Order: sequence, then structure tokens, then C-alpha cells
Amino acid sequence: MHLSKLSAAFIVLTAVSGALASGALAAEQLDAQYKFYWKGLLVSSAETQLKVTDKTYDFALDFRIRGVAKLFANGRSAARVSGRLDGDHAMPLLYEADGRWDGEDYAQTMTFDNDGALVDQKLDWPEKWLEEFKREPVPDEMKRGPDPASLLVKLIGMPVETTTGDEPLRMRSFDGDTVFEYGITCQPEPVVLEKSGHSPYSGEAYECGFDGKLLAGKRILNEKQQKKADKRRRKEEKRRAKGKKDEDIPPKLWVQSFENGAYLLPVRAEVSTDMGRVKMYLSQLDVSDLDSASAASPASPALLAVSKNAESSR
Repeated sequence: MHLSKLSAAFIVLTAVSGALASGALAAEQLDAQYKFYWKGLLVSSAETQLKVTDKTYDFALDFRIRGVAKLFANGRSAARVSGRLDGDHAMPLLYEADGRWDGEDYAQTMTFDNDGALVDQKLDWPEKWLEEFKREPVPDEMKRGPDPASLLVKLIGMPVETTTGDEPLRMRSFDGDTVFEYGITCQPEPVVLEKSGHSPYSGEAYECGFDGKLLAGKRILNEKQQKKADKRRRKEEKRRAKGKKDEDIPPKLWVQSFENGAYLLPVRAEVSTDMGRVKMYLSQLDVSDLDSASAASPASPALLAVSKNAESSR
């Protein structure tokens, strides 16, 4: 999925926060709006919607670049994943993404079988991207869910104590051309977030940090790209030799309890981007019960049929 660094980081930030949910969801819908700021200026926004029952889930994301950030990268991203729940596991069945970046349209579809293995993938990328973003192939046995968005659902139900041990909580995801392993660690005691004009949410929150490691799908750089990467590496080495902090600071997020402890969701975050440090704020959250029609929409019979047809054609 070709996303800006901001939108990709947002999916991960939202996904790992699911590990902090204190109880499983049951036929409910969460609508959340987030805004991103760079040096106090609005640079992007994201709207998410999660529908979940005891058997199925449906997660959607709409991300857009706004304001001054359009000078660096202009575009939008949309993604949706639907699947089924099996105990503590979220098995994606259908993943769809599309968007437009710097005047180029793209689309991607992935279909999985009932065990979470990839059975079909369609990629509609501009030829320019296919040349500039070459990667080593992912082994077939690693082409399986969860995708980054499904991590949100997979980790729901784990208590906060799961992420406060001596070792980070480890998890991996497959996005179509890479496999990443993430590690998340949260502080056992809450901190106090000061009030902000960017968000109505403040007060006690848990501070969490995470890292990522590429397991498969290493980037294949051409000569020009390799020189640029070497130059960036040397610059960071010189900064560290002078005792300066790395410019690329690991992401952090802060989560709060909602609905009498039913959910712990990200309310703020900080992430490094190509234009510097960007801060994310939860601007609005709505939680509602799903009616019978809406509750049946994720992983509907038609969606299950798509998965079965893809599996039979493998």
C-alpha cells in the first residue's frame, strides 16, 4: 500500500493501541477523528470507523493531507479491511486500499482464506512507482494476515499489563509487499496530559512507545537512491558523534480509558516525518451500538464467498 509516512504511521499508532483495550467489543461501532499538527499548523486529518461483533470486524480509514503539508506531499489514502474473529485472532478476508498521491492514482486489493493466508492480490500502481519502489519478494509462507489495520482488532481484549513487562509485546503484519514486526511497551503508571486547544481530551493517560523491524520485503535501491541513503546515514552518524539526538525519534502515543474502561484509545501521538516532528490529537470520538443490519455487514456472506472463490482458484 503506497501511503505517506504520516498515514502509514497513523495506522500503526491506532493498531498498537488496540492492545490496551480492557475488554472485547460486542456489536458496537467506534467513529474517531484525528488531526495532525506540525509546528502548530494543521497538516493532515484522519477519520476511522470500526465495526465489530463477536464474530466479525470491519475497519475503515480515510486519510488526507491538508494545509502547508501539501508543499511536501499532496494526496489522500483510504483503506478498508473486513474479516472474522476467532478467539483472540483477527483473520482478514478482504483488504482494499486506494488513493491519490502527487497526481497519481493507485489501488490495491488483497483476499485471504479463512486461515489468514493470502490467496489473491491485485495491484494497480503507476509505472513510476513500480520502478522507484522495488522490493525483494516476500516468501509465500509469510504472506498472511494480519495486515496493519487488522492489528487493531487482533489485539483487542489484551489488558494493559500485557504491554508493561520487561520485554516489549511483539506482533507482525503483512501489507502486500512487506512483513514488519512491531514491539510495544507502555508505562505501568499513567501520566497527566495537559489541556490542549487541539483536543477536548486531557488528564490521565498511559504513555507507550514502539519500534518496528522489517522481516521481509527489503527495499531494492538503485544507484541514486543508495547514494541518498548513504548520505543520510553519514549525516546521522556525524550528529551522534557530536552528541546530538537522532532526528528520527521513535514514535510515542498516549491512550485514555473510555466508556467506563471498555476501551483504551489513542488520544495523542508524536511521530517523525520527512518534514519534522508531527503531533496527532484525537478531536472527536463517538461510540454507538450496531443495529442488526449493520452488525451483519462485516464479513457478510458475499464477502465470505469472495474468499472461498479466491481460495479455490489458488
